[in-house]
Amino acid sequence: MTFEPGRTQGLQDRLHPEVDFSDSFSTLDWDLQSREIVAIVLQQEPLQIHAFSMMERMHGSGGSGKRKMRMAKPLLVFDNPIAFEDLESPDLESLVSTPERLIRLDWQTWNDFTRHLQMLRPADASRINEILALRTSQHRLPENGQRELRLNEQRDGLGLALDIGGLDRAEVLKSMNIERAANAMSVLDLLDDLPIHERSLLEHDQKILSLVWEEQPVKSAIFGDDSGRSVRVIVTDQTDLETVLGIDLLIYNCLHDNYILLQYKRMQKEPKGWSYPIPPSSDLLSQLQKAKNFKAAVARQRDLPPPSLWSYRLSADPFFFKFCEQFRPNSRDESLIPGITMSSDHLDEFLQLPEAANSRGGTAVGYHNCPRYLNNSEFIQLAKSGWIGTSSQSASLLKDILAANKTGGRQAMLAIIDPPEEKTAAGRRRK
Repeated sequence: MTFEPGRTQGLQDRLHPEVDFSDSFSTLDWDLQSREIVAIVLQQEPLQIHAFSMMERMHGSGGSGKRKMRMAKPLLVFDNPIAFEDLESPDLESLVSTPERLIRLDWQTWNDFTRHLQMLRPADASRINEILALRTSQHRLPENGQRELRLNEQRDGLGLALDIGGLDRAEVLKSMNIERAANAMSVLDLLDDLPIHERSLLEHDQKILSLVWEEQPVKSAIFGDDSGRSVRVIVTDQTDLETVLGIDLLIYNCLHDNYILLQYKRMQKEPKGWSYPIPPSSDLLSQLQKAKNFKAAVARQRDLPPPSLWSYRLSADPFFFKFCEQFRPNSRDESLIPGITMSSDHLDEFLQLPEAANSRGGTAVGYHNCPRYLNNSEFIQLAKSGWIGTSSQSASLLKDILAANKTGGRQAMLAIIDPPEEKTAAGRRRK
């Protein structure tokens, strides 16, 4: 594949073996598969191959109407470009693609091409095989049992935390190794090449953890970038995931000094669409009552901290429920689980409405009867900006809630979000 002169020059300037690089482009070809393997040509006369990569479909078109594709990390950049004449394929020049005209090589031609590449660059042969394997590798678990369901909920919680922290969700979630799922105690066991820390926490994090949990951490992972942003994810419970009934994600934002507790619920596919039935005996109703008791106890608290730049909330309700669609495989391995997210206040009010009633004598939440809810992007933005959640003064009350949830068969995961502090609006732009 080659590109227009401007893009080609830009790639030549940035594409070097020692540089960790990725890029994206638009194409008019809507017959592309979700993942494609490409050899990148940056010199036309004579034709030379500079790099080898897997590219994958991106979400949306950016308003261009074109399909967007991304070259995934890691790219293999050859120390010395490979000349077409050395590949012993006489018709190869006629098969060079552009973003406007993509040509797929037939199976035999492609196999001969990759075999010659490996013969010409034996030191890179294993990396070429690794990139070829990326095209069919899977990073999302089919929900065949309790373990996979719980791991997918934890995976979604990890993705939400990374988004709230302003980090690269795609890079982390695509590092998942699902072959480890059978023995995984948590989603952290599925991550490759990440700074996983056994029983080692920052002193600051240990203090936060002790406010809301009795147990000591089993495993933690630290994610960050060059801007100073950091997300730390902590798992404390060693309960076998086969026996866990649900996942709780507790989010603490260091800048805004607030907690959010997100509980995962699994919807069912019914004739009217995805829906979560709530019979009179549902544990969700008891969880809503616990949320009411919590908020009443918070209202009685005294000696609250003085207000600050970061303390104001649109809602001090820390309890949110995410009603998730069941797993549907797709090419976007970094995607979050789609679903309906509601605060406990909103959910409690909704369940009193006639629209919530179902034909079985209970209530239900679904797309067919609940037009107002938070999608993933809306929830992330509210949490990221500190507009929702309860202050750390309520941590001891949350500790009781989490302990009760654990007794009820739920497992918790703590995400500590540590964004940089900006005391002016200079970094914000008018939308």
